[in-house]
Amino acid sequence: MIATLLIAAASGCVTAAGPEFVNDQWRAKPGDTTPQAEAYAHFLSALLLERQGRHDEALEEMSQVPELDPGALTPTLRMIRAHLRRRDYDAALEMAQQALDQSPERSNLWIITGEIYHQLKRYDEAIAAFSKAIELNPDNVMGYGALVELQESTNDLIAAIDIYHRLIELTPDNAGLHYSLGLNLARTSDTDGAILAFARAIELEPNLSRARYLLGALLLEQDRNKEAIEMLAGYLKRRPNDTKAAENLAGALVREARYAEGMAVIGKLINSRDAGPEHHLFAMYALLREGKPGDAERVAPPGGAPYLGTLMTAIARKDSGQPYQSLVDSLDGFGGDLDAECDSYLGDLLYTFDNDQFGTWFVDELDRFRNSARPSYTLDFIQARTRMFLGEYEAAAALFTPLLKGDASDALLHYHLSICYEELDRFDDTEAALVAYLELVPDDPEIQNFLGYLYAEHGVELDRAEELLNAALASEPENPFFLDSLGWIYYKRGDGPKAVELIQRAIYGMESDDAVLRDHLGDAYLMIGDVERAVAEWERAQRLDPTLEGVVEKIKAHGGNTAS
Repeated sequence: MIATLLIAAASGCVTAAGPEFVNDQWRAKPGDTTPQAEAYAHFLSALLLERQGRHDEALEEMSQVPELDPGALTPTLRMIRAHLRRRDYDAALEMAQQALDQSPERSNLWIITGEIYHQLKRYDEAIAAFSKAIELNPDNVMGYGALVELQESTNDLIAAIDIYHRLIELTPDNAGLHYSLGLNLARTSDTDGAILAFARAIELEPNLSRARYLLGALLLEQDRNKEAIEMLAGYLKRRPNDTKAAENLAGALVREARYAEGMAVIGKLINSRDAGPEHHLFAMYALLREGKPGDAERVAPPGGAPYLGTLMTAIARKDSGQPYQSLVDSLDGFGGDLDAECDSYLGDLLYTFDNDQFGTWFVDELDRFRNSARPSYTLDFIQARTRMFLGEYEAAAALFTPLLKGDASDALLHYHLSICYEELDRFDDTEAALVAYLELVPDDPEIQNFLGYLYAEHGVELDRAEELLNAALASEPENPFFLDSLGWIYYKRGDGPKAVELIQRAIYGMESDDAVLRDHLGDAYLMIGDVERAVAEWERAQRLDPTLEGVVEKIKAHGGNTAS
C-alpha cells in the first residue's frame, strides 16, 4: 500500500496541500519503511479518502499519523479540523493540547486551540490562547482576527475596538477594518469615533455604500444636518430604494427648513410599495411647518394612525381657519391601540425631525387643544408620552396621575408612571406602580424583572426579588437583562461566584455591550477577590458610559486607569 500511494502521489493522482505541509523526513524513497514513511502513507491515504467523501475512514487514517510521527504538525492540524467539522470539540481540544506540548511556539496552534475553546464557550481560555498567538507573532493578522471575532461574539466591544486599532496599525489602508471599527464604535455609542472611522473607510473605498449610509445616520443623530444631507443623498444615488435612508434624508432636509426638497423625498416614499402611515404623517408635518395646512390635510394617512392622523388634521384645520373642535372631541371615541401608536409613529416623528424641533412644536400644539377642549384622556396621554420621549418625567407624571384617578385599572398608566417615578428616583412610588401593574397583569416578565431589579438595586425584599426573576426567566430563560438582575440579587446577598456567572452570561447574550452590566460584573469580581478583572470591567464600563456614577472612583481606588 505504501509504494502504491507514493507512486500515486508522484504521478499527481493525490495532491498534498503544499510543501509546507510535508516534513522533510517524509520525503521517503520507495521501499522506505521508517515510521515517517508509514505516517506519510497514512496521510496520503487520508487525503484520498477525504476526496471520496469517506470522512470517517479518512479520520481513522489521519489519526495514525501522530502516533507514527509526533512531530508531523500538518496532519495533526487537519485532524483537528476534521474533529471540528464533526463538532467533536473535546477530541479536537485533546489533539490541540498534545500538539502544543510538542510545538508550543507555533502561533497557528494557539489560534486553533482558541477556536476550540470558543466553540466550547470557555471564553477566558479562548482569549488566553488567542493572546498567546499574538504574543508569539505580533504581526500575524489571523491571531487578531480570531480574537476580535471572539470579543464581538461575547459583546466585549471595548476589547474588539482596541484590536481593530491594532489591526489598522498593521494595515492602515484597509477600508473594511475602518468600517468594522466604525460599527463597533457606533454600538458603544461613541458617535464621534464612529463618524471618523466611517469617513476614513469611505475615503479609502468610495463605493462602500453602507458606510456612507451609516455615516449619514450618525451625522443626523448629531444634528449635523447639512453633512447628513450630502452623505445620504450620495448613498441614495446608489441605493434609491432604501426606505430608511430616504426617511433620514427627508428628516435632515425638513430640519434645515428645506421643505420642498424634503417633500419631494417624502412624496416618493408615499408612492412607494413600502409606504406606511408614518410617511403621511411626515408629509403633514413638513407641509404644516412650510405653512401649507390645506395641502397637509390632503395627505393625511388613510388608515393605521387614527389618533395622530386626526390630531395632525385638526392642527391643519386650525391653521387654515377651519372648524377643528369636533375632530379633537372625537379622539376619545376611537378604539385603536393608542400606546402602540405612540411607540411607533410618535417615536418616528420625534426621531426623524429631532426631539427638540418636532417635540417643542407638537407639545405647544397639544397645549392649545388641551386649553380649549373638554377634558380628554387621549390628549393628556399623548402629551404625557411626548413628555416622556423628551425626558420631561415630572411633567409626564403630572399628566398621567389624574388619568389614573379616573381609572385605577388602567395597567398602562401604572406602567408609564413606574418609568417616570424610577427616572425621578422615587422608590416608593415606583414600587407601588409596579405592584399595581402586576396585580392587573400578573405574568408580565418585563415588569417582574423591573420590580425584581428595583428591589435588588435598593437591597430590599431580596427573596421576593428572586421569586420575581425566576418567574421572568421561566418565560425567557436566556433574556440577558433578566440574568443580570438575578445576578445582581446574588451579589446583594454576598454570593460573588454566582453573581459573576449570571452577569457574565447576561453580557454574552446582549446585542451590544452595556456599561451597567460591566459595572455590575466588576463589582462581582471584586467580591470574589479578583481585583484585576474588577478594574478591567470598570474601565470598560467607563469607556462605554463616562457619566456612569461611581465608576471612576472605584477605578481610582483600586489602581486602575480612568479614560480621558
